[in-house]
Amino acid sequence: MTSLRVSSTGLAGFLLLAAVAAVIYTQPPLYYSNQNQYFLHGLGRAGEGLLREDWLAGTPDPTPVFSAGVAFTARFLHPRLFYVYYALLLGAYMASMLAIFAYVVGEDIARRRWPIFLVALLLVHSALVRWASYHWLGLDYPWYFQAGVAGQYLLGAGLQPSVFGVLLVAGVALFVRGALYLAAICIGLAATLHSTYLLAGALLTIGFLAVLAGRKQFWRGAFVGGLALVLVLPVTAYVLRTFAPTSADAFRGAQSILVTLRIPHHCQPRLWLDSIAMLQIGWIVLAVVLVRRTALAGVLGVALVLSALLTVLQVVTGNDTLALLFPWRISAVLVPVATTVVLAKLVAYLPLNAERPSVRAVLGTLVAGLAAAGVWITATGQGYQTKPNELGVLEFVRQTKKPGDVYFIPVTLPNPPLAVTTHGSLSSDFKPLPGKLKDDRLIPVDLQRFRLPTGAPLYVDFKSIPYLDIDVLEWSQRIFRAEEIQNELRAGRDEKAIALLRREGVTHLIWPAGQGVGEGVEMMYEDGYYRVYRVVVR
Repeated sequence: MTSLRVSSTGLAGFLLLAAVAAVIYTQPPLYYSNQNQYFLHGLGRAGEGLLREDWLAGTPDPTPVFSAGVAFTARFLHPRLFYVYYALLLGAYMASMLAIFAYVVGEDIARRRWPIFLVALLLVHSALVRWASYHWLGLDYPWYFQAGVAGQYLLGAGLQPSVFGVLLVAGVALFVRGALYLAAICIGLAATLHSTYLLAGALLTIGFLAVLAGRKQFWRGAFVGGLALVLVLPVTAYVLRTFAPTSADAFRGAQSILVTLRIPHHCQPRLWLDSIAMLQIGWIVLAVVLVRRTALAGVLGVALVLSALLTVLQVVTGNDTLALLFPWRISAVLVPVATTVVLAKLVAYLPLNAERPSVRAVLGTLVAGLAAAGVWITATGQGYQTKPNELGVLEFVRQTKKPGDVYFIPVTLPNPPLAVTTHGSLSSDFKPLPGKLKDDRLIPVDLQRFRLPTGAPLYVDFKSIPYLDIDVLEWSQRIFRAEEIQNELRAGRDEKAIALLRREGVTHLIWPAGQGVGEGVEMMYEDGYYRVYRVVVR
């Protein structure tokens, strides 16, 4: 009976933690930013709109398990549950950090001071502090205490496969607290849900094995490593089979496109290794020093050193394959864990007693204030801003689409960065919309959410990409054909542009309202921002 009561209290406490953290951290409305990439396959399989007819939805799925969850939820449950899934993952993240805190400071101090640590952790991750940093300082500085280098992160904005990197943090917490096999299971689950965590999971697992080897626990190490390996074999086999090179030239060309055109800010150290990234690396080193001679230091230190060696190797060789494996992505785990370590040490040394009524009152007031600010930011749209002038055209397409339609939207390529200009991670979640629109380093926000709200097939956009090499080449060709069509329209050569649209199988053109289109099209919709034309078949 006692164990049942404790278990129920633990579950209730976890759900309360997840709810409070979700309100304070906030989420964007569906569907935002990367969700337009990662929800497409799942919603297409669920029969949402006409997404099954979309060219991109027919390419191989890089995250099949995640997509299966999206499809099941959309078909049998309700899309609002996507918010709940994210909140639960956020709760797991906070609970894992609490476990690491207890490991760092000891059970006695943790029992008396965990509320102080938790409020400090919530403060660092709060939407209010990040919003204030953007508006008052011009940059989201708190972001760099929870995110890694090269624009890599765990939590991000809303549910997407990267959020399951929280399981890597849980794996670290479980390992240092002695739950070795559960730690290996978390590593395997993270990689299964997002295969780009295969290398990060491997680095952490090697850290686990190094610690166990230092304790002379070789058999335990063999079992932990073997379990992690067995768990990642299915996703590894899927990736190798599904995304194997179709030819050497196609593979090389596709990788070059991804590294130099689509995601250079994730792939090229010369673009992300700036002063902020160096400070983040120093932050990790500080954490390792603070917990030296512990298992946590061994795991973090081994992962950091191996990541650094692989990064140097990539810089020296310029190898695109290694760049796309993101050896620096482990920083998305190491930085927030380092933040927890530093906060834990501060809480341990501060002369504060969470058991005092006055301290509890201050902590409660802080949490209530952060939660109220989170509600205000969500209700008033202070974060995750997108262009409201798109809503009319999106609603029109949603209501009028029919089988066989293919829409063409304006495609804008971001200016390629030529130097270290990305200021660490490009987090635009709390950046005001005018700033987003002026920042030509970012992927343009115009109509990037077109597919999911409308359920209509799209010819191409810059945001969402395939991963099989021949599909990447096709995506690139479509992007440059789209630029050619747009150049013809802007030059007044409408007849040639419409002929190109027909050749590409496009049935509808969405174009800015201030730029007219001549013969060969029939206008179906117009507002102050966009027009929708039907391409006349000849």
